[in-house]
Amino acid sequence: MMGVKVKRGADGVFECRLYLGRSIDGKAIRPYKRFPNAATEEEAQALAETWAAYVTADGTVRSARLTDLLEDYVQLRERNGASPNSAKSYRLFTRYVARFLKTANARDLGVMDFNRFEQRLLMAKDEGGQGLCRNSVINVHNFLRGAYNHFVDAGICDANPLVYVAKPSPERHEASALTEWDFEGFNEKLEGALSKEVETKADYRAAVYAFASWLSLVTGMRVGEVCAVHRIDVKRALSYVHVGGNVIEGKGKKPYRRNVTKGRKCRNIALTQDDIAVIDAFTKLQSAVLGRLGADCPLVTLDGSYMRPTTISRAFSRIRDACGLPREITFHSLRHTHASWLIANGCDLKTLSERMGHADEATTLRIYGHLMPGRDAAAAQLFSEAKRRAAGVYVGVPIECQYVETGHGIDKYRNAR
Repeated sequence: MMGVKVKRGADGVFECRLYLGRSIDGKAIRPYKRFPNAATEEEAQALAETWAAYVTADGTVRSARLTDLLEDYVQLRERNGASPNSAKSYRLFTRYVARFLKTANARDLGVMDFNRFEQRLLMAKDEGGQGLCRNSVINVHNFLRGAYNHFVDAGICDANPLVYVAKPSPERHEASALTEWDFEGFNEKLEGALSKEVETKADYRAAVYAFASWLSLVTGMRVGEVCAVHRIDVKRALSYVHVGGNVIEGKGKKPYRRNVTKGRKCRNIALTQDDIAVIDAFTKLQSAVLGRLGADCPLVTLDGSYMRPTTISRAFSRIRDACGLPREITFHSLRHTHASWLIANGCDLKTLSERMGHADEATTLRIYGHLMPGRDAAAAQLFSEAKRRAAGVYVGVPIECQYVETGHGIDKYRNAR
């Protein structure tokens, strides 16, 4: 917004003063606002622009419809780097607000209003609700809570009512993964597409889609990360592939690469020599079809440009159907397969978290903790040892040699079986 400029005050807090012209008596109208919660100048500037859009000549903030504020907030998030998919979700949430809260002013809504709003989102459509699952309502809640935090910091609202609204408990879904039985036919399908002599464009497309599926399976990469890997990211001498980006697609726009992953963690994923041999064979095929490609060309590509993640996902669905796999198996299931097989073979939590590119180990534990091998067996063993201690049997001594201490000292041994 033109004319809005923040500066850091003497006490280190960012502040802003506007010029809104002169009053009828000739005095300058210059409302003033401080932003103590802004950690950076960029944050303070965003808050100042929101405040300036709603401040009145006497320095107070006029009441504003929540839907208008949310649209401004979504635009701000877009300017600050929110992906097109995220912005699309935010605007969908705003439409929910428009449907159930109508034209309500943000400052007039309280805890009970948002409690009723979230209940309506959960209600079935034939009962006048939106029919959302609990996890979707949690996403709406988190969006509104973040928006109100921004409104409070900008001086638009006095308090955040969402802080006191109890969001639904999350639904837990086990991730779908390939079983060893499913894998045999699936692997044959991929190998067939990758080893087939390419005679037509359809043959090459099939090879690209098969390679993308294979790459996700052996590395655990997300579909957007698979599309973002460059040829130069494969470090053959060091036996790893660098994952440092994500391909974003928007409606009517060409897909483009953001140099940040979903978990905001760049990582190097180790490869075996067999993996590198498969990559080398594919890049050789790629060069034969497309000609000489630069090192910064996408590894997974039909024509040298970035592919849409949705195109890869749809192609995988056709591979899945051809293999007769369950419909709940998606491209993302390849990532879950990678993780679950590593866990089954004893991979530790820290290594798995780093390889998967999760923000922290807690995320890995939340998604895959139920797959950790031996945890239940270890718990059973601990309880068994506790029970045996309570019975007076010393743990760690061979069963045949365990003594029982009675009131008369150790006078005999007992077979603990």
